[in-house]
Amino acid sequence: MDFARIRNKINRFEYNCAEEILDDIRLIFSNCFTYNKPSTVVAIAGGELERYFEQRARELGLVDSKSAKGSKSSDITNGRKRKRTTL
Repeated sequence: MDFARIRNKINRFEYNCAEEILDDIRLIFSNCFTYNKPSTVVAIAGGELERYFEQRARELGLVDSKSAKGSKSSDITNGRKRKRTTL
């Protein structure tokens, strides 16, 4: 998975909801850490980009800011279930 593939999937309306896009983006980060040693420039940059991505996703309300990283927007928050963001 890469960002160009995600862009193409968005343009072809292959995602059913925002969570699917978030999952693919997180897969990119997971692959980065799987295939690059932690001390490499690629892994370090990947970690910085992942932290920025997760922060912005929380700020935009795409994930619950109180939950652990990787939370889905359908998690229960404040006693009620959050609605999935559809595209």
